[in-house]
Amino acid sequence: MLITTHARADGDALGSAAGLARILRARGKHVEVYLHEPVLERYRFLPEMNTMRLWSPADAHVLMGRADLLVVVDTCSAIQIGEIADAWAASSKPKLAIDHHVTRDPIVDAIYVDETNAATAAMIEHLCAAADWSIDADTATLLYSGLATDTGWFQFSNANASAFETAGRLVAAGARPNELYEQLYKNDPEARLRLIGEVLQTFEMHCDNRLAVIRIDRPMLERCKATGKLSEEVINEPQRIGSVVAAVLLIEPYVGDGPIRVSFRSKRDIDVAAIARQFGGGGHARAAGAKLATSLDEAYRQVTAVMIPAVEACAAGEAR
Repeated sequence: MLITTHARADGDALGSAAGLARILRARGKHVEVYLHEPVLERYRFLPEMNTMRLWSPADAHVLMGRADLLVVVDTCSAIQIGEIADAWAASSKPKLAIDHHVTRDPIVDAIYVDETNAATAAMIEHLCAAADWSIDADTATLLYSGLATDTGWFQFSNANASAFETAGRLVAAGARPNELYEQLYKNDPEARLRLIGEVLQTFEMHCDNRLAVIRIDRPMLERCKATGKLSEEVINEPQRIGSVVAAVLLIEPYVGDGPIRVSFRSKRDIDVAAIARQFGGGGHARAAGAKLATSLDEAYRQVTAVMIPAVEACAAGEAR
């Protein structure tokens, strides 16, 4: 069996892929996990991170041909599986997705989807509970990390009653929230803090301070000795402002001429997944992303041209 996830794997993607692999291996299955990029530094302390392999797009069809089942977790979007999308589509092997996002493409034969669930990792825990499969401490750690990071450590609107119930079962199985929090959120390199400092000095406000737009360009990354990989969750910073209901982050690639990565967030009422879909992306109603093959300035123009009317419409609705 082969398990993969979306490009730029976050905590939920990594925790889900590695956790599912451990669960299946404990039941005698041969499982390999393939990622699109190396694991981000902040997640390398987690169990199994050194066992996951990297895709070689040229060899993807061979690797898929060796598996009896292809599983993709935390996405069902063709664009999010990047350079292996063609090999994935061409493979005749059965394909399964486990996902909680609203955006999906017909890239699998079967899908276990729950858009109301806080995280894919939580869905995997639910599968184990339904099958009466026990979860050991390392697996619980992986799944808890996925759930906790995708809920902003239980601060986001998706942190519902089910998320807390799942977290409780994972803690009972051996996850240690205090230790995980310290590793994930109190262990940043200096470059990340300097990058956040630059962002906080340059972000723009629109729509009577209801929309925050921030950019990370190449000179900023160079000054901070940072890469785009350290930008994870930077978009949450301007949302500390009470008046802000939506935020956008645009990131220029550190090297080369790759696309501009755009992250969208909203506190309420604005469906940013629908906005991201206008640019070929997708995600959740309150957290989504897209890529624009253009310059940073042009990406800014295109995105704000859509976001400003959306925020203004939201404000008008609240005023009625």
